Amino acid sequence: MKPSRWYPRALQDADEAAQWFAGAGGAALELAFIDALQAAVELLERHPEAGSTRHDGVLDLPEGSLRFLPIHRFDDYLIYYIALADHIRVVRIWNARRGLDALLDTQ
Repeated sequence: MKPSRWYPRALQDADEAAQWFAGAGGAALELAFIDALQAAVELLERHPEAGSTRHDGVLDLPEGSLRFLPIHRFDDYLIYYIALADHIRVVRIWNARRGLDALLDTQ
């Protein structure tokens, strides 16, 4: 199992998404999102190669291949990460409805 380490922007993304869900559906929805995010990250820690490499190369990241995994029950949200030798680097938590171009504009 590899531990996860988060870029500051990924932590900000997760916080913003949780706040949005709190405003849209209350504390229960916010907690459901947080639980689903945590479960997805734990899955990646156990199985780092689980995510798709379809978007590899869209961000300028020198560390390794960019992968993404949808968050169960919140499938519009993707965890972008890099599987490194000793840990998982969480790069972004992204709402796919915002589009890939918007992801590139907000690095």
